[in-house]
Amino acid sequence: MKRKTILSFITGLFLLGGLSSCMDLDETVYDKLPADDFGQSTAELNALIGNSHNTMKKFWTEYMHLSECSGSMAVTPTRRGGDWYDGGQYREIYMHTWTSQTSRVKSAWKAATEAIGTCNEAIRKLQNSEILTEEEKAQDVADLRGVRAFWIYVMMDYWGNIPLLTEFHPTDKVFPGNSSRQEVFDWLIQEVEEIKDICPPATTENYGSFTQGAAYSLLAKLYLNAEAWGVTFSGNAYQKVIDNCDKVMAMGYILEPNWKDNFSVTNENSKEAILAATFSSSDTGNDGNVKNELHNNTLHYKDYLSLGITASGTWNGICAQPEYVRLFDEEDARLDGTFLTGLMIDKSTGKPIMTDHNNELNHTIDVNMIPGMEYDGTNWSAVEQHDGARCFKWEFASDLTSSMGNDFHIFRLADIYLMKAEALLRGGGSVSEATALVNTIRERGYGNSDHNYATVTLKEVQLERRLELAWEVYSRQDDIRFGCFTTGMWPQSNCERKADDYLKLLPVSQDAWQVNPNLKQNPGYAAFSK
Repeated sequence: MKRKTILSFITGLFLLGGLSSCMDLDETVYDKLPADDFGQSTAELNALIGNSHNTMKKFWTEYMHLSECSGSMAVTPTRRGGDWYDGGQYREIYMHTWTSQTSRVKSAWKAATEAIGTCNEAIRKLQNSEILTEEEKAQDVADLRGVRAFWIYVMMDYWGNIPLLTEFHPTDKVFPGNSSRQEVFDWLIQEVEEIKDICPPATTENYGSFTQGAAYSLLAKLYLNAEAWGVTFSGNAYQKVIDNCDKVMAMGYILEPNWKDNFSVTNENSKEAILAATFSSSDTGNDGNVKNELHNNTLHYKDYLSLGITASGTWNGICAQPEYVRLFDEEDARLDGTFLTGLMIDKSTGKPIMTDHNNELNHTIDVNMIPGMEYDGTNWSAVEQHDGARCFKWEFASDLTSSMGNDFHIFRLADIYLMKAEALLRGGGSVSEATALVNTIRERGYGNSDHNYATVTLKEVQLERRLELAWEVYSRQDDIRFGCFTTGMWPQSNCERKADDYLKLLPVSQDAWQVNPNLKQNPGYAAFSK
């Protein structure tokens, strides 16, 4: 069941970076209610809860480009004619030359801090509620503490040293400084350990909530990345990954026999989904009612003529880095299930579609820079409109117009299998068990066991993660953990990436500092512009 509620009311300021905690969602509107009076009915409390859940939509819409394009998975090239140059921000993301002024960096920070503020406000309302039983209150509060912890984890992953503010201040402006990544990590471990068994159980009815499955998955993520983050933990972090993955694997989730069911228009029915950002084809994009516009972000302006969908005027943006696509075996069904490649044929005429530059609309794997169209004194040049394998992982509904109804699964069971396999290898555990876990995922991808491994190393685990989790906002984190963040998989571009170690953290947003002068810039970056 997808939970969606509109919540609009007058509220105070929550200032991690000077951002309001007010968000708007969909379906039931509560308009212009004073914040102090809101939350007096079950419907209003449900609106608060739904409001916090819906912040997770922005993880998909704000972080996909930032993760996949700074990692080895995708690139948003500048198209012939200038589309998607956008002040050079996508060049900066691919070449690792971002600054505190890079638009995607600023909007990602803003999305996370707004989400944390929304959760803090809702938690305060729930804690003060007199209409909930103590059991209901404990579970609902744990649910939203989980959503908040997820967003703090995201900020710690991307920025490291972040403001840690876990209370809502309805009237006073609060300007917290940065807490160290170690301090944030320690807080997260304690917080998620406290709520993991109080969160809603992992049931179909709780789809879209932060459940016990999500809590144990988040703990596994924290422990798995601890070494790469440079934080310390007194116990055996990799054993903790294994233990938490085992908890999730015992909760009744299953690997969907049909891999594509995880990405269908009705993927809320997937039994593999652990934590979901829920979307609807009726989403409007207004305020907090965020739309899933993957189709607009990746499809060529004329792809709709070949795909038989209603959506025209798509934006012709993000595509795969060429050598990433070539990692896939042609016998692996995930190749065609992940990328749209080849000559696009107009369904109405049976003829190849032609671009406005009189080229056949042929989505080549290669993405080639056009000589003489370089930007800003760099090797970054325009590419042809048709170049690049497009995202084809999530089903495009035949009646798709402006908003996709497919949900985005932030955590799913296949990732848990591969995390456990990785932890077994990194922690000196059973190689045979790790091999069996990887082969289970691999066998589903190929449809048979002919390509199973006799044994696996971290190299095979990394490959399987790339094959299984393409486009799913893991590339940056995985590449840092596997030590290949500086490489990329687009050598034909001749756009070398900066390789400085400090780039594993993003710069703190200039916009955030302008409101909160107590924020400190991460090491290696230029000082804030006054």
